[in-house]
Amino acid sequence: MLVPPLFDEMNRMRRMLVGVLEALEGLSVGGFLPDLPGTNESQVALDRVTLSDWQDAMAACARQHGISHIASFRGGVLTVSGLNAANHWIFTPAKGAAILRTMLRTKVAADRESGLNTSIADLTIRAGKAPLELAGNIIGSELFAQLDAADIPTFESQNVVRLESDNKPSDRQITGSALWLRAEPDDDPAMSLAIGRDIAEWVKQ
Repeated sequence: MLVPPLFDEMNRMRRMLVGVLEALEGLSVGGFLPDLPGTNESQVALDRVTLSDWQDAMAACARQHGISHIASFRGGVLTVSGLNAANHWIFTPAKGAAILRTMLRTKVAADRESGLNTSIADLTIRAGKAPLELAGNIIGSELFAQLDAADIPTFESQNVVRLESDNKPSDRQITGSALWLRAEPDDDPAMSLAIGRDIAEWVKQ
């Protein structure tokens, strides 16, 4: 099971993730990419969703499909924090607060261009009282608070993978692009293939 990044990072990386699934298929490893509640075709409004809802949904999905190996990307790892019995492959994990801070900075910059004077502190206070729009996502107060407090989980069986340009601790490094930092959705076929090969090798160990 591939677990996507959160919010706008998911949009920027979706093409790459599809490429990973295609690479896995070519290596005789089955996989699928579930949507989180409140995203894409979900009938649940995002402003009503909490991090606990995402965690419950991913746990139910893993149980339904008998998943033993989970590959999470960026903040996606926060949604599988309770699945300690599974084997985890984690690509550039991110804290919830870091994801929110990036979107808050973008919101402050956009407001400034519109002639509005806001700050991260102001927006954080507003988020505690009512849903807040960040990067096109309506985030409810409970989801905001839970993400702000969510640290990167650790698992009994895990492999942390990062880009070669990332000097943070990792088990392995892969050559590629930080697509989650791009202004628009993009692709990196070579990285998708490298990730697919790395996951396939890990699954078959």
